[in-house]
Amino acid sequence: MKNEMDALDFLDDLIEGEITSGSIIRARRESLGLTQKEVSEMTDIKTTFLSAVENDKRNIGVLTASKIAAAIGLHPSSILFPNDFNTDKELNKIIKKRNKILKDKTA
Repeated sequence: MKNEMDALDFLDDLIEGEITSGSIIRARRESLGLTQKEVSEMTDIKTTFLSAVENDKRNIGVLTASKIAAAIGLHPSSILFPNDFNTDKELNKIIKKRNKILKDKTA
């Protein structure tokens, strides 16, 4: 896991603007000197789909994230949760709502 964490350390320097799943994939792929075609061949994911993911035009699920992560040496969670699970505003809203509902049920 240490190598995967080291792989993320330098991404801040490579990514301008918002950190997204696509920007992480592109930055890591390019830092390794890999082309989209090479990642496509490793993962059996079409280059057009990979391009759309890198440009944040398509979302990916766990299986696709896992395949891409394996090809570029990252943990799938770093792709699926690019801004960290704890800091995602939408997820925090859901967690707060859940906590309120559960609290109301026990009251």
